[in-house]
Amino acid sequence: MKFKMTPKEYFRKIIELYEKSRIPQFYNPNIQRGRSASISSELEDLTALFIALNNPNQCNYFIDQPMKFLGSTTKYPDIVIQKTDGVIDHLIDVKTDLGWNRNGIYAFCDKWEKAIAAVKGKETSFKRGLDKKIVNGVFSENLKYHVLVITRRNSGKQIDKDHSRVMKELKNVYLYVLSGGLHPNEYGLTADEKLESIQIENSEIERFLRSIIH
Repeated sequence: MKFKMTPKEYFRKIIELYEKSRIPQFYNPNIQRGRSASISSELEDLTALFIALNNPNQCNYFIDQPMKFLGSTTKYPDIVIQKTDGVIDHLIDVKTDLGWNRNGIYAFCDKWEKAIAAVKGKETSFKRGLDKKIVNGVFSENLKYHVLVITRRNSGKQIDKDHSRVMKELKNVYLYVLSGGLHPNEYGLTADEKLESIQIENSEIERFLRSIIH
């Protein structure tokens, strides 16, 4: 498929986010960070841009949007995609890796499987972060929840098994592993060296985008 932002450009920007996260936001020669700052918010912004540039359909993208789900507490999809007619077709969760959940991600996906099934066809409303304006919408009867894992590295031994199991067993939730090889947060290499050592899974990225573009 043709890209307006290629997967390689997307991963270059991810590498840049990690390198930027090691530097204090406000400069002083005597200030240094120990742990890097989280890149999660900027990664959500970048991923929304990557999708928007490669999606020919006119849509609105809401990032880290609190939403009430039927019979549940408020949930926070990383990216909500709403068409101009108000229909919400896709919710997206972006994970850098699964180091936070070494026991596997299947249970996480299965929980979302049930949550998505419960809200299909239901009306919803939420407040925009910019001005608190109410946005009304309806969850599509074909609503999908996409989980993007940026890298297989640091994601535990269960990731490939869970990836296959989600594809076979779940209807509403889709799991994608976007790269292998080197982690984008590797130290001691230039950005170009890291980019060449990352094994970008173009087929996974295209599978994801094709599910969005319909």
